[in-house]
Amino acid sequence: MTEREKMQEMEIERLKRKLQKMSEAYQKKAAELEALKNENMKRNRRKRGRPVIDEKKRVQILSLCQMGNTMREIAGKTEVALSTVHKVIAEASKESRAVYVYMNRKEPATIIDTIELTGKVRIENITDDMLSRAFGVEEKPDWGDFRQFMEDRCMPRTRYGVEEELKSMGIDSYDPFLIIEKTDGRVYGDGQWLKKMPIDWIVQYDEIVKQKDEGQGKKQKLKRLIQENQEIKGYIEKYCE
Repeated sequence: MTEREKMQEMEIERLKRKLQKMSEAYQKKAAELEALKNENMKRNRRKRGRPVIDEKKRVQILSLCQMGNTMREIAGKTEVALSTVHKVIAEASKESRAVYVYMNRKEPATIIDTIELTGKVRIENITDDMLSRAFGVEEKPDWGDFRQFMEDRCMPRTRYGVEEELKSMGIDSYDPFLIIEKTDGRVYGDGQWLKKMPIDWIVQYDEIVKQKDEGQGKKQKLKRLIQENQEIKGYIEKYCE
């Protein structure tokens, strides 16, 4: 074998070794990329959880809920997983929650915590004066009681010229909840009124309610929370001084 042939053979061997190393490196990198891809897919599946339901199905779930169906019944009728039904209703309940403070002039009387979707009403009476409370002696009002209470804080449906009054408020039809937001539930002569409270106030209210403190201790905390609210203070200065 000539010197030149030896050199060629050595170059061929060098190239073979180089190709072998490149092949091994490629296979290693390909394996790493495949592992990373699989991990990302698993992570995305964990993030996504169950598929997001469409708006039509969501409306169907909420409609069945308002009709009084149990969550299990709703899951069966809509062919949606029970956990998804729970989630949809929980989110919608949070969105439809409203908390009102009912005042007797300057004094807090009753906190009314409502969820329109499920028709739930819970109250916290701040005063012991039954005549000042929103529902008097009733401690567990239902949605019908609440709706009637709200309507009692508005002008009568049958009042002459009520359509013009509603129009001046920017309201298309007789809706006690919208009227209350415009008028604060003021009724001529009795000095009582109510305010729909903002989210940040509700967060503080929930913290107090969650505490184990009962009786007068909790009432005093709630009363102080109401009296420190700027909207309540502003209303008192404007109408109750």
